[in-house]
Amino acid sequence: MKKILMLLAVAGLSSVAMAQNGGFENVPSEKYSVFTNKFWDNWFISAGAGAEMLLGNNDVHNDLGDRISPTFNVALGKWFTPGLGLRLQYSGYEAKGSRHGFGSFAKGRPDAAGFYDQKFHYMNLHGDVLFNLSAMLGGYNPDRVYEFVPYLGAGFTHSYSGSTKSQALAVNAGIINKFRVSPVLDINLELSGMLAQDKFDRELGGSHDFDGVVSATIGLTYHFKARGFSKPVASKDLISEAELRDMRNRMNNLASENQSLKDQLSRKPEVVAETVVKNVGDVTPYAVFFDINSSKVSDKEMVNIGHLADYMKKYPELKVQLFGYADKATGTSAYNQKLSAERAKSVANILVEKYGINRDRIATEGEGGVEKFQKIFLNRMVLIETAR
Repeated sequence: MKKILMLLAVAGLSSVAMAQNGGFENVPSEKYSVFTNKFWDNWFISAGAGAEMLLGNNDVHNDLGDRISPTFNVALGKWFTPGLGLRLQYSGYEAKGSRHGFGSFAKGRPDAAGFYDQKFHYMNLHGDVLFNLSAMLGGYNPDRVYEFVPYLGAGFTHSYSGSTKSQALAVNAGIINKFRVSPVLDINLELSGMLAQDKFDRELGGSHDFDGVVSATIGLTYHFKARGFSKPVASKDLISEAELRDMRNRMNNLASENQSLKDQLSRKPEVVAETVVKNVGDVTPYAVFFDINSSKVSDKEMVNIGHLADYMKKYPELKVQLFGYADKATGTSAYNQKLSAERAKSVANILVEKYGINRDRIATEGEGGVEKFQKIFLNRMVLIETAR
């Protein structure tokens, strides 16, 4: 009978867990639905190198090959959703072109038409908004090999050669072709363009009033832990509200019957004399549910802990065992072990600090990630039993 009560306790209180997970009774489409991540999740760092070409006022005067120069970039960023991310990138190195008449960044001697070769170093620091169109249009798939990621951003440039320097505002746009190598590593082919104020190459005037750079780089991206996104439970796998209410009522009725039988037995002297030395009470298994990746007890679950605390005050010698669990479907084994222990300790701390229960009466244990129950969210819980 105790096993039945335990199962009913788990199922009867799972409606709170479903509410915490967003209530996905009407999930519009499973492939687009994910849980938002924590601030330190889904960060990445990338680096690349390649070639670029300067698009200044008179650069077309030079041959195409004379305008190609090396470039590199490094970036730090974060994905907030599978389709939307931000990054801060440092890019640039060297620019080569042509200018009419001697002036800033001019090199060597002029040709017959009065054009000088131009060469200088520069840096471009910019913030970009990343749009993963593969995830936006095709849904989240952590195993997708290729992803198409356009971006748009803005920043500033710093051009320099010797003592000559110049700063300019710039806008950036491009496309990242992302190829998945492993869960932590991508190869990126990035095609980018920068549009800067005309003072970028310090040659003012000409056929237009802005300067530009186009580039192509290849590089690597490393994804820090924790990475990826957790998908919600599909609606067909959830328990309906009617089923939950029925299970909860059955659990409460069985708990009342169990307590009634105990009271009847305690009023029979012959039974007490033979089998009971001291009535320390017995806990019908309680279940306290948690949100994904969280050890914080919700206000709704505080009600269950309050009932338990009242019962423990009624029976001062009653001791309980708190078993913490995490769902095996998300997180590593080490992370789930830590999370399950933290959940058990959170419930214990509430009993001690809020309700004044002696800590010696509470034992906690983290069971790690489990698959005890078919519904994934039912495994994110603390099960409370009488300590034997």
